[in-house]
Amino acid sequence: LCMTNIHPLISIIIANRNGENYLRTCLTSLLKSSFKDYEVMIIDNNSTDSSMNIVNEFAGKDNRIKILRNKTNKGVPFSRNKAIKKAKGEILIFLDNDTRVDKDWLNGIIQTFSADSTIGALQCKIFDFKKTDLIQEIGMKLYPYTGFGTTLGRGEKDHGQFDSPVEIIALGAALAVKKDVARKVGGFDLKLMHTTDDLDFSWRIWISGYRVMLSPNSKIYHYTKVHNHNYKMYFHLTKNSLRMITKNYEFPNVIKFLPLSLAFNIIGGVFVLLSR
Repeated sequence: LCMTNIHPLISIIIANRNGENYLRTCLTSLLKSSFKDYEVMIIDNNSTDSSMNIVNEFAGKDNRIKILRNKTNKGVPFSRNKAIKKAKGEILIFLDNDTRVDKDWLNGIIQTFSADSTIGALQCKIFDFKKTDLIQEIGMKLYPYTGFGTTLGRGEKDHGQFDSPVEIIALGAALAVKKDVARKVGGFDLKLMHTTDDLDFSWRIWISGYRVMLSPNSKIYHYTKVHNHNYKMYFHLTKNSLRMITKNYEFPNVIKFLPLSLAFNIIGGVFVLLSR
């Protein structure tokens, strides 16, 4: 699909669970976006804090804000898939609730999509929320034989080194995708609930014949969280990496790469256990 419409409707999708500390900042910045033709879909996962009071306050002032609620905490992939089915936009943007967006961020997304019809998805350039001159990440590089990836640009000052679109794995904090592409690949894998669902989503978009790119002129600011890679987290990373290899490769390549992935995961697991 070529982006022939220079003013497409955009659906901004935010999965929320107890986000009272972030939502007001996030929604305030969204409503200041210079591009105005969008809807904001909040999918709440049975929050127990004041999240819904905040969302209802904003929705009462702007009818572009739509609310979907899950009776239990279904997780991010389920919530995003639910929104994919109901979204009206031609472009879908999955945005974390602990973000603040630049006022021209949507223009940057439209610009990148319009430049190349082979682009199926992209990621915004993500900066640290507090140290706004530092890049948090511009995407991820996938090492397909392991099922793991590494982040790109983390901690670097922005000197224009990422001012051109580059091919990446798009991370879910600020991931834009054409709606027809999201539906073609079947949305997010519900069995990757704990982590790597965004990596797998990008991987399957690649397999479908589309490119995944950085959108360098679309900037957002995201809280930097320090993830403790304990044995439970490593278990999910390992399990998910093996799942992605077995389902995203044709059988001959599964046979080729699965032993390498197993060896990589065993070595990594030893390091995690020794560091406890």
